[in-house]
Amino acid sequence: MAKRKRQTLKREYERRIILFLDFLGFKEIVENTVRDDEKLQSLLKAIDRLYDIGQEDADLYKTRSITTFSDSVVLSYAIHEQSAVFYLLNDIAFAVIDLAIQGYLVRGAVTVGDLVHTTRYLVGPAMVTAYEMESKLAKTPRVLIDRKLVSIARKAHAEQHDGKHEADYVRNFMTKDEDGHHYLNYVSWKSVVEIVGMDDDNYPLYLRDIGIILKRGLAKTDPGVLSKYLWIHEQYVAAIEQFEKLGAKHAYRINNPENCEAIEGLSKLTEDVRNAKRIIKAARKKQVKGGS
Repeated sequence: MAKRKRQTLKREYERRIILFLDFLGFKEIVENTVRDDEKLQSLLKAIDRLYDIGQEDADLYKTRSITTFSDSVVLSYAIHEQSAVFYLLNDIAFAVIDLAIQGYLVRGAVTVGDLVHTTRYLVGPAMVTAYEMESKLAKTPRVLIDRKLVSIARKAHAEQHDGKHEADYVRNFMTKDEDGHHYLNYVSWKSVVEIVGMDDDNYPLYLRDIGIILKRGLAKTDPGVLSKYLWIHEQYVAAIEQFEKLGAKHAYRINNPENCEAIEGLSKLTEDVRNAKRIIKAARKKQVKGGS
């Protein structure tokens, strides 16, 4: 009997906002799950958390498409969806924070471009751009945000906002790094509490969780991996020092003395950082020596 030919609908590229996100150090994470069922369940729970990005708004945003594979998630929306940029960035921020609490760091990128994204297909220049931003530019555990999203937010704003307000909301999620790229900050009090909306009383425990991740990461011996954790460490120390600089009569210190005390009591991991930098310096010396 002759095989029936599959009839496919003609697909065309459409302009879409796209998120590409994956776990940092996934190979090692998976290796640790082979003989430890608790770690396997923890990883599966973390992957579920990635899949949940944007799920709450799935009924509102009819053009939402999501694809998950291994440690990665790709999520996209048509650019005309009202406030899609703002809600996507907010959902990403909550997910990144939740995963950090669980002990996982992620790396990724959010951009906009031509894309075909269905349950069967995921193809287009936007996917290539997002992948290259994540793999070649992000480098450290950060989620890069394309500045083009600001103009998308300005055009596709909610009815209760004007374009400027929506664009300003989106800019709030964007922190400019030393290399000029903008990323989603998930360490500072301003980003985590004021912008994303974490309960202020939970922030000291969250910062402690970041410190636990750093302690574990800075104990590694791979120079490339250590440099990624040093990047987060700078933000971690800056977050602690922000509270140390609050004067005795500062309103926040007067109203939240327990928070200040808890944060100021966190270790800055000075010795761990010193050892990490020593390893990186030795590796660079060896590299120079080998190349001469």
